[in-house]
Amino acid sequence: MDQLSTTSIVSLMEKNDMRDISARFKEERKRLGLSQEDAAKALGVSTGSLGTYERNKVTPPVLVLLPLYKLGADIQYIVTGERSSASLPDTEQQLISAFRLAPEPVQAGIMAMLQVSPATRKESPSSPSQVFHGEVGQVIKGDFKAKNIRFK
Repeated sequence: MDQLSTTSIVSLMEKNDMRDISARFKEERKRLGLSQEDAAKALGVSTGSLGTYERNKVTPPVLVLLPLYKLGADIQYIVTGERSSASLPDTEQQLISAFRLAPEPVQAGIMAMLQVSPATRKESPSSPSQVFHGEVGQVIKGDFKAKNIRFK
């Protein structure tokens, strides 16, 4: 790839990232129940400046993001698109911590109980899968047939 093409691709990616940041910035403001006027006042900026952040004209500076964080916004979400676990209720944080500490078979059981499939599985979340644990670590997993009955 020549230099111009690489520069164009990087520039396009940066524009998409900025657009996403602007949309998430606005989404967080609305989630907090703040009007543009209230948010601008709390952040120490004009409503015009706030509008430029939300319309993808200017990326919100850190000096605006910090007060927004103090109001309860998820800054990690605004910047990366991934929710921060710090913004989750205590019960959900405890659940995530316990899940991460659990052995893989326990995690798989929890996922099956909740009918959630890992991203790598090709089956739809609505089609449950059977997992049988045998002796000495034997695990049989997938679709099974028994006497003309098919389990998924």
